Amino acid sequence: MAQTTGLLIAYNKCIRLTEAPEWDAWYDDIHLPDLMEGDGPKVATRWILTDPPAPGMPGIGFTHLTIYEFTGGDIGHKVRSFLDRDRELRRAGRIHPTHAVIDVHAFVAHGRWNDKPEPSPALKSHVLTHVLCTDSRVELEWDQWYDDQHVPDMLGSGAFTTATRWRRLDPVANGPNHMTLYDVAFDSVQEAVEKSAAVMPGLLAAGRKHPCHTGAMTLTLQPAGRHGGTGLRPSD
Repeated sequence: MAQTTGLLIAYNKCIRLTEAPEWDAWYDDIHLPDLMEGDGPKVATRWILTDPPAPGMPGIGFTHLTIYEFTGGDIGHKVRSFLDRDRELRRAGRIHPTHAVIDVHAFVAHGRWNDKPEPSPALKSHVLTHVLCTDSRVELEWDQWYDDQHVPDMLGSGAFTTATRWRRLDPVANGPNHMTLYDVAFDSVQEAVEKSAAVMPGLLAAGRKHPCHTGAMTLTLQPAGRHGGTGLRPSD
């Protein structure tokens, strides 16, 4: 299958916990097939936070996210067409009344680590991390360090099977414009988190962290719904 060149990530939730099973079934059986029609994403995978916020309590504001993968060029046009399709569905009354989209981020493949594996049953979880360089004057140097040292160090920890790098389709003046998506094959994403954390003291002691590198929002994700990490494709 064609290589993924762009992602659209939708952060969402069901606004009434008592209706979550109905919302979840609607998402799998109606919403995803509606969105996958036409010249849209090649595949969509659904995920839930491993530690979702408790209802009514302070939290991150969403419980689930969906990753839509696009191929080819002009990702901006494809993302806009996809969002237009979503608006058409809303006008047609095809959106579940408890469905809320909290935010949407669009990315294009970036750097040397840009060959995203095809979603499959072997994909048990993700670690998704937004990252940035705190000094724009050295961002090119930071970017090279990320490709040449940081990703190999993280893969060398044994925590992840693959890492792919992405940058925002429309960069922001303040905040992270880069995202890394790590694939996990362990049954528990916590095992991957612990393995990657275990190597950090040694990397820091060896001076292998860039002085201007910092993480922003990091999410640990497990498959959600009927399609989960295997994904739904237009032909399904």
